[in-house]
Parts: sequence; C-alpha cells; structure tokens
Amino acid sequence: MKVPTKWRRPVIGILVVAGALLVGWAAGRSGSTGPSGQAASPSGFDQSIGPVSRAGIRVDFPDTAEGAAAAVATYERAFASPSILRPSVMRERIEAVATPDYAARMLAANSPGRERLAAGPLGAGVADGLQTLYASVPIGYEVEAFSPSRARILTWGFTLVGNVSAVEPAAYFGLTHTELRRVEGSWRIAATRAGFGPTPKLATEPGPLGAYDVVGLAARLTSYVPGA
Repeated sequence: MKVPTKWRRPVIGILVVAGALLVGWAAGRSGSTGPSGQAASPSGFDQSIGPVSRAGIRVDFPDTAEGAAAAVATYERAFASPSILRPSVMRERIEAVATPDYAARMLAANSPGRERLAAGPLGAGVADGLQTLYASVPIGYEVEAFSPSRARILTWGFTLVGNVSAVEPAAYFGLTHTELRRVEGSWRIAATRAGFGPTPKLATEPGPLGAYDVVGLAARLTSYVPGA
C-alpha cells in the first residue's frame, strides 16, 4: 500500500479522513447518531470480563498486535461523532485515549478544526436537531511495528459526514499512522499523522434523493466494527 508523501495536520479522529484520528472532520462513527450493536470482540479479549472504559470509550484492549489495531479503530470512531463538536467532549476523549505528554498537543492541533465544524452548517444542523451523520468506517490496517509496550498501526478507511438538509453527505478516504504506547494497562495514542486518499472511483449512481438518503439508512444499521 502506497502512503502519500504529503500529510495534512490531524484534526481529531478523522477530521475529514478516516484514520487514527484524523481527528477532526473525517467522518467517523463512534458515539455517532443511530443505533449500534454489539460487535465481535477483538482477538485475545476475555469476554468473561466486562469492558473497561474512560470517557465512554473502551480502552481495555490486550497487549497484542490485534489489540492495538482494535484500539486504534475504536479511538478513531470516538472522534467521529456530532458530540465531539462540544469542546468539553473533545477534551475528555483526548485525555482518555492519548498519552499524558501528547494530549495537550493533540487538543491544540484539533481544536481549530472542531471550531470550524461547530461554527459551520454541520454544527448549526446539530444545534437545530437535524439528523446528522458523522461516522468513521475503518476498512483495514497494517501493523508497521509492534512490541507489548509500543505499536505503530497504519489504517485506511473513510469518514461519512453530512445531515438531512444543509450538508449533503460525503465520504472522505484517508490513511493514518498512529503511534501507540502502553500506559497503565491500556493502549494510548502517542502520535498520529494522516493524509487523504487513496480514493476509489464511485461506481454506483446516487439514488433519487442524491446522497441524502444515506443519513436515514445509516441511522438504521448496526455496525460490524469491533468497539463500535
């Protein structure tokens, strides 16, 4: 898989991309609107023990390569949600999944993007109660480096962003490299960088409502993604 040579500054959880926290405008879904069912547990997770969470985000992934990859997908999705437009929610989620020495930098890098979204038509729609789609869909990952205490995961996926009125839903594809560190028994984000693409050609024609019917459909579906 080719990795773009130019990288955009991350904007939380996928600020328009879909990766390890393109954190910002990506279109992810983790805490997004619409129902979410119980997905398959990541390899190595003991189902007899209840999941451990911080700020509503599951963080008890095992110290295996599969556990690190599942953590990245879950964290990305946690930043792709209409609720992330609230400053307090973004801060709480960053502090829950980032290392203590990276949390402040991550918050500073993603706050401008969050503010733009909140002040724009997407944020206005959320404030008016419009049905909104903001969901991260991880497609696959590659373990670039791993040890029980550190990992680097490359993810490719897309983010869906839009609402039923002012913002026609669109998909943003992206690659994200996420550096993870094991802190107090859970994987935490120590660094992340992301870029747009590669983007496949759209091979299906829009329906009678264009892309808007995507919002209603997405709200009815149950996710297959672990940690959703």
